[in-house]
Amino acid sequence: MLYISGVGKRFGERTVFGAVDLRVGPGEYVAIVGESGAGKSTLLNIIAGLEAPDCGGVSFLDADITSRDDDARTVLRREQFGFVFQAFHVLPHLTVLQNVALPLLLRGREKEAMDAKAKQSIASVGLAGRERSMPRELSGGELQRVAIARALVGEPKLVLADEPTGNLDQENARQVLALLREQVVGHGAAGILVTHSEAAAATCDRRYRLTSAGLTPL
Repeated sequence: MLYISGVGKRFGERTVFGAVDLRVGPGEYVAIVGESGAGKSTLLNIIAGLEAPDCGGVSFLDADITSRDDDARTVLRREQFGFVFQAFHVLPHLTVLQNVALPLLLRGREKEAMDAKAKQSIASVGLAGRERSMPRELSGGELQRVAIARALVGEPKLVLADEPTGNLDQENARQVLALLREQVVGHGAAGILVTHSEAAAATCDRRYRLTSAGLTPL
């Protein structure tokens, strides 16, 4: 499903990473571990088509992401990708339902069908009954559940999670990691988790360490 071949990135004279090769199939959940500054978020941005690699390429569903124009990459992200971030990125002025439904709104779905799908996604992360709650009324763990529901509401084929438990305590982190894995695998998506946490990485099917030389299996 996802093929990364010989991808490298430099910032000035510094090689962030080089020769990254990775394949991820449907229902696979892969962890990429690295220290701060190792380039984990940069690699995710390249996979998502938000940054260009200095060498190599990324192919998704047999289409070369790196050769597409900006508009085509934007459509691909909107239609096929789901994102979960450390900072949640839940919009404070929207209800839980409105936040989760946002990807469907951007796809032009009709309101009735959109709300029904969003409610289903909210229930799947254990927040049924909180659809009308505002983000300020939720805990950090609940906000990340909203972010997961939003990322998966459109049934994406690729889920990219960037330090999704970085702002959570240990128990909430454990619950969110278990939920994220359950949702990614259950949807048959390809999932990539980038993290500095070995414990978080242990929830994945395969683990790699990112260094300037590329990916090393753990």
